[in-house]
Amino acid sequence: MGNEWTINYLPADGGRLTGKLKVGNEDVRFVTFYDSSNKEILKGIAGSVGAFAASGGHVAYVHNTDTEFEVVLPRAEIASAVAAKKGMMKRVLITMSDGSEFLFDYGMLSTKKLVAALNS
Repeated sequence: MGNEWTINYLPADGGRLTGKLKVGNEDVRFVTFYDSSNKEILKGIAGSVGAFAASGGHVAYVHNTDTEFEVVLPRAEIASAVAAKKGMMKRVLITMSDGSEFLFDYGMLSTKKLVAALNS
């Protein structure tokens, strides 16, 4: 399996990171293209990563350089992946076995294929 989507990751501590989400057999990987929130610029990702890693990052491998931020979620650790909506915005909520959550926003596009890929 090798499905991928261009999507936004919404960290729990705020912001919006646009990147590529790849659903593979062993893991789910999100790699940023850029920070698309109004609050931060790409150089500010380092602060977000520190807060993210301190709040449940032990399930996910977080890799950060000055130009790239990556989250790797092992498929074996994913407890659930469900579609969620906020107004017209369609989202996917991934819950890990330790209870940590990762929220991805797909705008107004359908999340059905992404949720199916995550749950297969």
